[in-house]
Amino acid sequence: MKDSAEIVNEHAGSRDAMERYILVALFLIEQRWNYIVGREFLPENITPKQWLFLVILGNVFERPPSMHEMAKAMSTTHQNVKQIAVRLEEKGLIRIKPDRDRRILRLETTPRFHEFWSGRDERDRAAVGSLFESLDDDEVEDLFRIFSKLEEASKRRYMEYRKRR
Repeated sequence: MKDSAEIVNEHAGSRDAMERYILVALFLIEQRWNYIVGREFLPENITPKQWLFLVILGNVFERPPSMHEMAKAMSTTHQNVKQIAVRLEEKGLIRIKPDRDRRILRLETTPRFHEFWSGRDERDRAAVGSLFESLDDDEVEDLFRIFSKLEEASKRRYMEYRKRR
């Protein structure tokens, strides 16, 4: 098996080859980080998708979102959000409540949600920091700017593809 440095060297040079390498590397990083996050939250019996759901719920919305709003924020389907929400409700972390318009279900945090996150800051900071320990401060800033641009571009492309259905 080739080592990482050899593969990087083979792809350096042309933009097309570097873009292909970056795409594959992103998927590999996602796979590995998914595993790491899964192991980090194993004691709480929280999956990586549930963790992402909880992070988005706690940080993106100013009021309890609907299932549809959460699905849009997570770039997934209503059905996937409902499955995750049901599991988190069983764990006491959220409540699924009907809106005034009974057809809409809203996702509310519970006291258990806030207990779950309290005291995690230092542990989470260390875990996240370990994922970026190979980068210096300037590289983290550069990556932050680059990923912000990629996230926006991916959102636009995602919406274009969703409209094609």
